[in-house]
Amino acid sequence: MPLKMLSRKSAAISARLIMSVYLLKRSEIIDNQWDDFIIISPQSIFYANSWYLDVVSPDWCALVMEENGRWQAVMPLPVREKWFMKVIKQPFFCQLLGVFAASEATFQEATLLFLQKLPDYFRYVSIYSGRFFELFPSLPNYALTHCSIDILLLDLPYTTLKANFSADRKKNLKRANKFHWHIETSQDINPLIELFQANHADKIEGGVAESAYDLLRRVFEVLKDKKSGRLMYAIKDGKIEAGALFAIANKRIIYLFNAASPLGRQGDARTLLIDWMIQQYANSDYVFDFESPEIASIKDFYQSFGTKKEDYQSLHLNKLPFPLKQIQQRRRKLSESFKLSESSSES
Repeated sequence: MPLKMLSRKSAAISARLIMSVYLLKRSEIIDNQWDDFIIISPQSIFYANSWYLDVVSPDWCALVMEENGRWQAVMPLPVREKWFMKVIKQPFFCQLLGVFAASEATFQEATLLFLQKLPDYFRYVSIYSGRFFELFPSLPNYALTHCSIDILLLDLPYTTLKANFSADRKKNLKRANKFHWHIETSQDINPLIELFQANHADKIEGGVAESAYDLLRRVFEVLKDKKSGRLMYAIKDGKIEAGALFAIANKRIIYLFNAASPLGRQGDARTLLIDWMIQQYANSDYVFDFESPEIASIKDFYQSFGTKKEDYQSLHLNKLPFPLKQIQQRRRKLSESFKLSESSSES
């Protein structure tokens, strides 16, 4: 082989060793390596743990940015089959994913590289949520929606945290305590599902598929297995009237699922359950994440606990061929109209 060709080949190999971005299938990802990386990342959140992704999106894969053989950033991708092709869609019970970097210094560079590379592998992203910030002027292929969640830093004593509750929340908590609820930890998710089916499901546009409840059961089982969840019920006269499932991992407590009967709402049982968790983790380095939907009335309730806003973004990509692109655009517009009407009807 001529010397010039050898030099060019060596230079190409050296470039690949310095920095590369590539796609890993689930079968190519080593669980311990992945989870250790997620834990040390400044963007760490429990949704991105391999064991959790395996439940909510079994076919997930990931983009990886590597430098000199060491991971610098990863981007988990929840993949599903649609129209005989692989597409990306945010799973149920998984509000945030996005980019996870080894340091803050590499986060924005990695995010830009990943989002430039993503259309090489996937032509359609239904919705994908993460922390993407101001990178989008240079990424015209994507549609971007700005969102936020409400979080409560638990790094203060409980008395200080409670002092920051709104006047109404303090009054409701006082009323809940006078209701004499019995609070109990449980290992059975079915009463919570039954509460939701009886009191909330009919308010959701299009109803709730049984598969969603089956997924919640699997989520609860893995949380139990990993000792990363707590299921609490509020009981009155021997009957469960409210419940909440909290996921606890990666220094974050996530208000993952809840339900209440009319009596549970009247007696502010969910306020009491949230307050109980705040008491348990007060004066720690944990964050309480309300996993807030973009519904004003629900956000008002969460903000009454003295929360602050944490911004994130949801992105959408449609590079489908005609006529799939046009069909899917119409479906998204209809879906957004339903969400707006549903939000406006909340009280």
